[in-house]
Amino acid sequence: MRRYLLIALLIAAVILPACSTRRQGIREITLRSGGMGPDHTVNNYSVTFRRDGTAEMVSGTLGNGNDAAGTSPAPGTNNETQQNAGTHKRTTFSTDRFKRLAATLDNNGFFSKDESGAAVTDASQSLTVLTTTGEKTIQTLGRKDPQIKSMLDAIGKLTDELQWEQVE
Repeated sequence: MRRYLLIALLIAAVILPACSTRRQGIREITLRSGGMGPDHTVNNYSVTFRRDGTAEMVSGTLGNGNDAAGTSPAPGTNNETQQNAGTHKRTTFSTDRFKRLAATLDNNGFFSKDESGAAVTDASQSLTVLTTTGEKTIQTLGRKDPQIKSMLDAIGKLTDELQWEQVE
């Protein structure tokens, strides 16, 4: 009986770490999105979660305030591209929450997903995972993949649950 127990423990010791090797190597998860508004401004947003329990959220607008035809400069401008201040926020969270997020991406096949997405010309959304061995980005906008939806939902849920502080 002890012999079978010992064999079972050895098998578990070999198999379990191999299953999570990839997720243990995840150092950073970033969701980026952007799109062009009707006035030809470009809105950008990104949220990054790190293995050490830190997170950043950055958003902003780039553009000259032209109308949809691109002909009318915004009042008080000389029609040059302008970068609005945007927002920059930070927070901390438990490393266990990062592990759960990493597990969600790994369990939903992030590393086996095709990197390209649907053809969308005026908007983009991508999910980037930085590991100890490299980086992988997949385009997520316009893809009708329930696994990608699960990954985005997990990121959205964590983003909404955290208490963000404005960076001065």
